Amino acid sequence: MASNENRVALVTGSGKGVGAGIVRVLCRMGIRCLINCNSNPAMAEENLKRIREEGGEAFVFQADVSDPAQARSMTEAAVERYGRLDILVNNAAMQYNLFVDEYDEALIRKQWDINLGGYWRMIREAFPYLKESPTGRIINIGSVHGKRPTCFDAGYAMTKGGIKMLTREAALEMEPYGITVNCISLGGCRIEFKTGHPPFHSYRPPETRNPRMRPGVRLVEPEEVGHLVWYLCSAEAGAVTGSCIRIDGGQMLK
Repeated sequence: MASNENRVALVTGSGKGVGAGIVRVLCRMGIRCLINCNSNPAMAEENLKRIREEGGEAFVFQADVSDPAQARSMTEAAVERYGRLDILVNNAAMQYNLFVDEYDEALIRKQWDINLGGYWRMIREAFPYLKESPTGRIINIGSVHGKRPTCFDAGYAMTKGGIKMLTREAALEMEPYGITVNCISLGGCRIEFKTGHPPFHSYRPPETRNPRMRPGVRLVEPEEVGHLVWYLCSAEAGAVTGSCIRIDGGQMLK
């Protein structure tokens, strides 16, 4: 653990999966973290227990990022506990794995309000504190589905495409305050399960497949994402902003 580290991070959707891996890495580096969960508080507490066993400092806060009041309360809780906020990692998302005609108005609005609205909402709430930090950082967790259509969840893909542009716009607006804003574009990651256990289906037209391509995709580990987040939080990454960095085990090449 870095003994001179005094920064504070808020990571949404960090009770399990990719978010859990991110907070574990940040805590090992000495960063104090707010672990956010919504539907799986028991898993968040397990992650907190593991972090504390490793000597890290964190606490759990249950909140729904689609609710403005809860987003604000969570941000304020991090500052009240630790006196500052230096890093925001937007990660909380819902993926329903539905085709275009399977969505209804209410469901797609809910997905947008979490996946894209939640990111915007948390940036808005964190900004007053991040601009007071000497090294303010925002990292938005995106997806390869924001670039490449895969024919299994148009709603999710649209939100991930929007996150890339939100990242670029926020990077421009926040540059005068020394806050960097970047996006990490994820491929398939090894996680426990997706919230709600959505069915998976994917149709890829045969003419888009290369029969000579060797099969298999290496899954990304959550803590590998955490190490990339750590780099983007470092002083060495101070000139990196408005970027989208892909970590997918070569998935986009296939």
